[in-house]
Amino acid sequence: MLRLRRCARLSGAGGNPAGRGLHSLPSAQLRSHFLQFFESQGHRVVPSASLVPPGGDTSLLFVNAGMVPFKQAFLGLDGGAETRGYSKATSAQRCVRAGGKHNDLDQVGLTRRHHTMFEMLGNFSFGDYFKEQAITMCWRFLTQELGLPVERLHVTVLESDEEARQLWKKIAGLADHKILQLDEKENFWAMGDSGPCGPCSEVFWDLGDHIADPDERFLELWNLVFMQFFRNEGENELHALPSCSVDTGMGLERVASVLQGVPSNYHTDAFVPLLHEVASVLDSRRSSASRKSFSSALEEELDPSKDRFGTGKEIQTLRIISDHLRATYALLHDGVFPSNVGRGYVLRRIIRRAIRHAQQLGVQGGADGILASIAVPGWSEAAGFQQMRAIVSNEERAFEEMLRNGRGAIEKAFSKAQLAQTVLSGTDAFRLYDTYGIPLDITQVLAEEKGLSVDVEGYDACMKEHKQQTSDRSAFAGHHTQRSQVTEQSSTATTATLKSEFVGYDQLDVPDSRVLDSWSLPNKKKGASDEFSVILDRCPFYPEGGGQVGDRGHLLIVSADGSQRTVIPVENTTKSNDDAIALKCSLPKGVTYAEVSALLYPADGQEPTVQAVVDRKFRAGCAVHHTATHLLQRALKAELGEHVTQAGSQVTNDRLRFDFAHFGALSTDEMAGVEARVNEFASTELDVTTVQLPREEAERSGVICNFGDKYGDVVRVVQVGGSNTAEGEPADAPVSSEFCGGTHVNNAREVLPFALVSEGSVAAGTRRIEAVAGQAGARYLQAKAQTLSDVADQLSTTPAKVVERVTKMQKQMKQLESRAQALGDVLATLPSTPLASGRIDGAISVPLVELHALDLPGGGEFSKVLKRRAEFLAEQSAPGSVLVVLLGSQVACIANPEAKVHAGKLLQQMVKPLGGRGGGNASFAQGSVPAELTPQEFARRVLCE
Repeated sequence: MLRLRRCARLSGAGGNPAGRGLHSLPSAQLRSHFLQFFESQGHRVVPSASLVPPGGDTSLLFVNAGMVPFKQAFLGLDGGAETRGYSKATSAQRCVRAGGKHNDLDQVGLTRRHHTMFEMLGNFSFGDYFKEQAITMCWRFLTQELGLPVERLHVTVLESDEEARQLWKKIAGLADHKILQLDEKENFWAMGDSGPCGPCSEVFWDLGDHIADPDERFLELWNLVFMQFFRNEGENELHALPSCSVDTGMGLERVASVLQGVPSNYHTDAFVPLLHEVASVLDSRRSSASRKSFSSALEEELDPSKDRFGTGKEIQTLRIISDHLRATYALLHDGVFPSNVGRGYVLRRIIRRAIRHAQQLGVQGGADGILASIAVPGWSEAAGFQQMRAIVSNEERAFEEMLRNGRGAIEKAFSKAQLAQTVLSGTDAFRLYDTYGIPLDITQVLAEEKGLSVDVEGYDACMKEHKQQTSDRSAFAGHHTQRSQVTEQSSTATTATLKSEFVGYDQLDVPDSRVLDSWSLPNKKKGASDEFSVILDRCPFYPEGGGQVGDRGHLLIVSADGSQRTVIPVENTTKSNDDAIALKCSLPKGVTYAEVSALLYPADGQEPTVQAVVDRKFRAGCAVHHTATHLLQRALKAELGEHVTQAGSQVTNDRLRFDFAHFGALSTDEMAGVEARVNEFASTELDVTTVQLPREEAERSGVICNFGDKYGDVVRVVQVGGSNTAEGEPADAPVSSEFCGGTHVNNAREVLPFALVSEGSVAAGTRRIEAVAGQAGARYLQAKAQTLSDVADQLSTTPAKVVERVTKMQKQMKQLESRAQALGDVLATLPSTPLASGRIDGAISVPLVELHALDLPGGGEFSKVLKRRAEFLAEQSAPGSVLVVLLGSQVACIANPEAKVHAGKLLQQMVKPLGGRGGGNASFAQGSVPAELTPQEFARRVLCE
């Protein structure tokens, strides 16, 4: 990089290798010290946000920088300091850079600094302080708080940012040659094509002149971004912002490596304990002792006298697995589950990359797998670790099974590629994916091991042509609107300033709601809009969330003078932002949105009365199935093991769908056991209650939480059971206890009857159950009973004896099949003399054809016998002959190679004019002719004398 090479020419500081001699500070203390320092400077300490970008941000796969959780604040869309409660903040944010634009995955383990997941220390100003205070605090923290020597520090600024250059000289006392002025490509930052932007200034640490490569010698520590402009997409002109902001980021692992005087991030205390754990497990699972042990490779790597960053396979594998395990558990904790799309697929790639690197060096998984057997410091003691570990184990098993099932096809494809050239065709790569589920990236890894590359463009072409859309494998008909299809927000709604008070736990009818906002929803198919959204101040409608669909119902709008009453159907309910609830409404027939808008916002300013009414029957059905979902998870854990972890759900008024981590299909007995347990739980008639608990207390008590959901300091816990049995006696343990914001029944008996409808796979290591409960369960069971009754009538028996009757029929069927097989053996080898012989004229001419026939009723049932009979007769015929064999309505043509006739083409020429069809290859063809055609008629119309 140009900036680093200029640093190298201008720097006179040699320094100790890796900065040895500095005060060593453990990573945890460094994090705490950073946050405490900025808290003392008036910043609000904000906890690390989820790795899943907030607010449905689809521009990023993961949070990849410390500022991402604050995007709304930087854009001025979060209501300002009064709403958020602070104007400056500090955080230690976990970040992931794997997949998408910012993808470091393939570099991990090979370089000193790249990681899949890392921590970004940062301080942020939202219209509070600007350059001078940001630079002052940065310099003070580095030089006074951490004690970094000034002679080892360099900074860069934007060449046109004279203000920043002068501030560095004034505050840090840096000489001109230590302040590099670079162009916009290096030192200008923008949030996107359109949005806040501004110059940045970076602080570098000089590792020492013993490192020849400037890219390795100078380590970027801290980046200060000064957001002072706004740029519109497609414009070069910069517009000054009314208030300026600051975004800074400093990698925790990088600074720790400087303070601890080690040659790479992997040598810090953030990685070393995990590296030892990984080495121990890999050594115990290695099938061959011919290579260096992982532990000895690690011992050499960590020898402080060698200042070593090794490039051997063993140490690289240790780095990769350690890094990927940290990322895996962080992503699982934040609700990212392995899947075949989006974030889930990136996580699946991370896990598989770690496994494959271990496998390449002869490490075997064993019963628990490789990764799942490793205790990960910092995660092994965390709540939910066993569930997360089970998911990792499931992924390992599924991956190994995939490779095992596809091994033959993989070897065949690679052999074919090696014979022809060094490129595996896109068609073969796609076939491995389509047939065996082996994704392209794994095929590329396996191909590279064989010295092959993959035709990615050809693969993409096959994928595009295939156009197979993944759909929910649901046993239920019907469609439930997804959140993305509902809310197309108005400009007011997107300001994120509107708030709805949800009162739907206690009220299903609010007579005096006020409309805060409404907007039309465009209909792309019909053109004219027939739907619109409404936000109410007090809202009884439950918004889609936690797997539960949004409420339905209606609004009754009454004008101030009572002269106009309009009923507006509410079709769905979603969150418009974190605080506002949007109702998706449909226009009554013959009513336009303009008319509704005039009613909601009358010219005289007299607001109408708005009565919000939830569909009680719909809500009750959702409540039944939501409580049933909780009981189902408890039953699955009891029946299959505590590793069962929710991986997704959908709760509607007439069904539930539950995805969970498990390594294999449920047996019939397991299905029956789960169903019985849920019904047993429900039949105890336990009360369903809710309680507000401090989050930490709830987690310690074993309450189930879904890793994908984010919770505050106080959480709502839904319990089934757990009430006192008698005054003065201790409470029973609840049957089920989960973090949940959804709606539920008052008593578990309302779930009865509960019935499983289907169970299947939705992804490797993830199963899906669909079930019904309550009235929907009763209807389902009634339908099953009616079907059984209908089957019994058809079999002339009673429902209780259907199984006995079917078993008897199956036995009879096997006997008939055995007799049919014996008859077929006889038919195939019956001696025969030609019924007729002659030539065939046409596009294909044959001088002599023999026709053999058995005139039998039917014909389709003889198709399997026909080929055997034709081959038997051909063995009896002279070389060079062509035989046509009729068996009922089935016809075959068999040509001796010496006849030099294509049997398939000849058969088509014969049967097509007769209304028949068929085909085959050069030596044998098979087809059929109309059943009413006799062998004699066939001979007359086909053969010439």
